[in-house]
Amino acid sequence: MITEFTDTLGRLEKMKKLNRHNRYARPRKQKGAVLVFCLVFLAILTVMGVSGMETTILEERMSGNMRDYNLAFPAAESALKAGEAWLILQPPNLPIVSADGSTGVWSEDAMDPSVVDGKYWWDHVNINPAWWGTNGLAITSVGDVASQPTYVIEEYKTVDSGQSIGIGGGALAQPRVFHRITARGVGLNATTEIQVQSTFVQSY
Repeated sequence: MITEFTDTLGRLEKMKKLNRHNRYARPRKQKGAVLVFCLVFLAILTVMGVSGMETTILEERMSGNMRDYNLAFPAAESALKAGEAWLILQPPNLPIVSADGSTGVWSEDAMDPSVVDGKYWWDHVNINPAWWGTNGLAITSVGDVASQPTYVIEEYKTVDSGQSIGIGGGALAQPRVFHRITARGVGLNATTEIQVQSTFVQSY
């Protein structure tokens, strides 16, 4: 009896050891929740980073465009004032006009001989930077721009003494000539373009 009892205890001890060994030897199944959480968190961080980069790039582009505008607009105004200053110095001699602007002043309607298309001459596709470089009068006192601003002067209307200009009532006591000045300026980037105009009237 004692021998059988001892054998039974021995077998029980072996089974306990075997179970203990199997319990520690076999790893428990992992669900992968931590890995999924990390991947989702990483994806969120990536989206936030890309969005932040896009916002920064957009702000830099906006700042660059504003900087170019702040350079192009004063450049165009400088050319406009140069054209007005040139006209101020002409009296008592009436500026000589020409159909090609070679005299410094374009004759009336020479800039846009075809008025049936309903467009102003500066809206035509052929009025490009190359056209301005060939036909415009440039000033050379503006810095930090891709090219110097230019201007063109065209005779807009001539009103002789005793005639009405068609605005309001009454007639002019002396002849007056109306000129239209169109100036173009660019910024540090040549694609940033500003055009300004003024109508200049003077008696001769």
